[in-house]
Amino acid sequence: PRRCVASGLAAVVVLVLLAGHTRAIDNGLGRLPPLGWNTWCTLGKCGRDYCDAQEIMEIADVIVSSGMKDLGFEYVNLDDCWGNPRDKDGHYQADPNRFPPASDGTPGMKVVADYLHAKGLKYGLYTDGGEYTCSQGERPYKIPGSYGHFEDDAKTFASWGMDYVKMDWCNHGTETPEDAYRNMSRALNATGRPMYFLTCEWGQDDPWQWMRHYANAWRATGDHHDDWDNTAGVIEQVANLAQYGGCFNDGYGCGWNYMDFLMTGGQGCDDHVAGHRCPGMTDTEYYTEASIWAVAASPIIVSTDLRNMSDIQKAILLNKEFIAIHQDPLVKPGGRVSTWSCDAPTPKSGVPPCQIWARRLANGEQAVVLYNADDNAHNISVPLRVLGWPNAEATVADVWSPAKYDAQQVFTAHVEPH
Repeated sequence: PRRCVASGLAAVVVLVLLAGHTRAIDNGLGRLPPLGWNTWCTLGKCGRDYCDAQEIMEIADVIVSSGMKDLGFEYVNLDDCWGNPRDKDGHYQADPNRFPPASDGTPGMKVVADYLHAKGLKYGLYTDGGEYTCSQGERPYKIPGSYGHFEDDAKTFASWGMDYVKMDWCNHGTETPEDAYRNMSRALNATGRPMYFLTCEWGQDDPWQWMRHYANAWRATGDHHDDWDNTAGVIEQVANLAQYGGCFNDGYGCGWNYMDFLMTGGQGCDDHVAGHRCPGMTDTEYYTEASIWAVAASPIIVSTDLRNMSDIQKAILLNKEFIAIHQDPLVKPGGRVSTWSCDAPTPKSGVPPCQIWARRLANGEQAVVLYNADDNAHNISVPLRVLGWPNAEATVADVWSPAKYDAQQVFTAHVEPH
């Protein structure tokens, strides 16, 4: 039999049906879903978003020293934490206390960009398509959005050496999201500096239908939090969207359904929220989260502190097979292919308790997730014919452990809840 790979016999099993060839990684801008890190939630409660130059440089150092950079993590991104009111001429300013300029007058944002670029990393920031951003972050003033300033802001971002721009959709007035994202897309392109463009209107206007015309990736879901019920909802939102992501020969290239931040072991854990369990999910649930993000080919932007990684963070973020599946050069996202029955009734939420997700890979492999959305453990079976697997047998190798198994017609695994 040909070899095959499996994963995590607790909550998910990622199967990779191996054809025996070597994967190639193409890191061209936008051709593959990005790998990176973001400030949101990293140091505590989401919404308080804090960042400064020292934090960004420290995270960059860890991405390099931990081996994450070698695996493909390259973007170090600011969220809604860096802005200051515009100057008298209307130009966007960074908070000078968080991003102080150099003694020679070099803007603080460019100082950080130069530091990251010297390490072979890329620098991203957040803006908003409305008049103001979504969160003041406990500051005494509102943070300006880019509405009415798309061209000027794009030029400013380019002058700082930015490589990635995320644009949110709060406080947007009467302009449609398509108009706003089109305008910013054109403004960014006009600068002549390649900047990855990720949009965020939370999937409310079916962006998978049209956003690839303007952006490299788009939020296909609501916000993702370090909470299982929320994570399960995000997963359900992208179950049937695989056809809209990937690369196409239609003049618009590649684009990706983005499922929001990967939590990987919990947020900053210093939020002082009564009754909050930190981390907010079990290790099994973090494996499930990572597995679905990889099979769905969502951009993976980590939103947890990397400077003192927990065991579960290391197990996920430094797993070469997991990253290889995510970065597979066939550039075809996967999704839910079956709701294989198990001895559990479908709950009122309508989410099938036992699911099979799959993604075809470039060398003939398939990455398959046996996903248990129920609150009880179940035996979940995947018939090889459901995957369109050409053989009656396969070898199954676990992505999250060294285990390997032989399968004849059907592979069955005992899968823990979530």
